[in-house]
Amino acid sequence: WTNFYAGPLEDFQEVIMEGEELNRPNVKAMGMIMKAWTAQVVTDLWGDIAYSQALRGRDPDAPLTVEFDTQEEVYNQLLAEVTEAAAMIDPSAVRIERGDLIYGGAGKQIQMERWRKFANSLRMRMAMRLSEVAPARAQSEFVNAYQAGGFESNDDAAVLQYLDNGVNRHPIHVYELSRDDHSVSGTLIDTLKHLNDPRLPVYALPNKFGEYWGAPNGDMYDPELDSISRIGDFYSSADSKGVLMSYAELLFLQAEAAERGWIAADPAALYEAGIRAAMEFNKIDAAAIDAYLAQPVITYQGGMAGRRQIALQKWIALFGNGPEAYAEWRRTGWPELTPGPDAKNDGQIPRRLFYPASELGLNRAAVEAAKARQGGATLKSPVWWDVRQ
Repeated sequence: WTNFYAGPLEDFQEVIMEGEELNRPNVKAMGMIMKAWTAQVVTDLWGDIAYSQALRGRDPDAPLTVEFDTQEEVYNQLLAEVTEAAAMIDPSAVRIERGDLIYGGAGKQIQMERWRKFANSLRMRMAMRLSEVAPARAQSEFVNAYQAGGFESNDDAAVLQYLDNGVNRHPIHVYELSRDDHSVSGTLIDTLKHLNDPRLPVYALPNKFGEYWGAPNGDMYDPELDSISRIGDFYSSADSKGVLMSYAELLFLQAEAAERGWIAADPAALYEAGIRAAMEFNKIDAAAIDAYLAQPVITYQGGMAGRRQIALQKWIALFGNGPEAYAEWRRTGWPELTPGPDAKNDGQIPRRLFYPASELGLNRAAVEAAKARQGGATLKSPVWWDVRQ
């Protein structure tokens, strides 16, 4: 909570204000997109949050306590902001390569067009999150963003490239310099084995027996460290990629939208393209991809069964992006996950995070009001868009 607000959210607000003061709409747009990306993670984890009144550190008249917006209000603001950001981008304006850690290596025209695609793709992600609680709004927002144009290849994906320079290394790599107890989830490894998924040796490393075995989820038992599969080098090296949003994720969103009848497209083709894009991002060769797609269990079935397949493949593809995978599991209920034996939430997988004690101490009235609106905001209290029973 504190790291989100005092770190990236405040930083991106500074970028937005600098863009306004210097009359640099592209700078402002990038700040708005990244602020919205971050704020969606925050609201999806905690529900109602401080947003419209927050991030006013420069304002000497800003109050020391702020009210929380409802999650519905936050989503309304986020959708408006990414739409506005996409519209203000000017690919012909001054290039910002040195300060752009996501698309800075591209040429000026490509760079800003990819930011526009990111904004539209993010808008589709946000719109789909509302599919069960506000379906008409979700469809309208999704269709408009789809028509505006999102990612078209893996090259367009929003990816932060970490550097093996001793300073900007991938956080998992930095963590593992001092401890060595990360394990890939047993649930994920079992799923990949069941589907003969060629990404298994990319996601995970073999244990000392040369086997892939993940630690059980929700189990306080500590397995022997040499028996577990660590995170694969592709995701844990110093110069690994940090994926904000992938092309594969967008294709799965579009496949679901097509299956729902929101867009005129073939859900089976989009589903297959999503799998292929996810595999190619992970450097899987074409023959292995074709063999995977040829399996009857992978062949698209359509209808509700097809939507389950889309959700499962998206969940697999979101490896490394835990908050998004968690949010989509809560929205769809797929894949079907079993609570671990030591689940303390009445045997249920939690549906949200607690508000931290620090916020209660500094902004109690707003937190208590938000908790009252959300059924106490306990681990069992779903956020606004999570209406699955």
